Amino acid sequence: MDRRLESNKHVGVLLDRFRVDFGYDKPKGIVAGFVSVSEFSESCEIIANLAYLLASRGATVCAVDFKVFYPNLVDWFGGISADSKGEGLIRLLNSEKTDVRHVARKTDDKNVFLVSPSPNDDIEDYLSFSIDDVGRIISVLKGVFDVVLIDIPNNPALEFCLGAMMQCHKGFFIASERIDAPRNIQKLLEFAMKITNNAESFQNIILSHQQSLVYDERALTEPIKRTGKNSLGLRIAARIPFIKNAVQCALDGKVFIRDGSYINKRVMKEGIHFTDEMTSIADIIWGGPGIADA
Repeated sequence: MDRRLESNKHVGVLLDRFRVDFGYDKPKGIVAGFVSVSEFSESCEIIANLAYLLASRGATVCAVDFKVFYPNLVDWFGGISADSKGEGLIRLLNSEKTDVRHVARKTDDKNVFLVSPSPNDDIEDYLSFSIDDVGRIISVLKGVFDVVLIDIPNNPALEFCLGAMMQCHKGFFIASERIDAPRNIQKLLEFAMKITNNAESFQNIILSHQQSLVYDERALTEPIKRTGKNSLGLRIAARIPFIKNAVQCALDGKVFIRDGSYINKRVMKEGIHFTDEMTSIADIIWGGPGIADA
């Protein structure tokens, strides 16, 4: 109990520091998680662009990379480079007294921050952490930032997967037009729901890198069969077209939703606008139906 009170007090001190430093005094603590369920479904592209879109609405956003073995979210944000070994997320995991300001790195937008493992960390550095450790990190972050966007590894046996799914208010599966995507969604959901009821928050599917293939989207949204319980219906929340310029922006250290030309951002493929679809995702997280209850 004393440890919990000390932890809550520490979060309060961190929040005061962020208020002073960044003029931020209205935390919302919305946590959204993103899980890639097939090849060619680029979660980093969506999270990075979404972070800047939410920041343009006045939210203070922290993107978090829980792909601890092969982190790459850092490559999609402007103004920062990879941490050196032993820095970043591992510092928060190893000590409850670590100041979030020393770990949450400013990007080139004052309202967008990144918490990421260092690509130079050893894989074995992350093998001893528990689901409770993951929950503690998320609790600290959602006490400081308006919105926390988590890139969740699709590895059901890894604590950083289920631990994150347990904490999300809004959950998104990111799928490309691949035949195995529906099967992978069902398999992960069925396992996760044996562990936590909060897996039901993952009702949204983002169809990513669309290439106008002949693809039966109904297979993605069929209810998941659950023994002894009601079926869980899924919906397609957004359809993100594959746009080469979005990838090129990342290679140039830029973010497409902010730095791409107006014409490119309004590129339409089969009636789908990149910007409009990203806005739909932002509405679900920050301003869509039910957000006040999150």
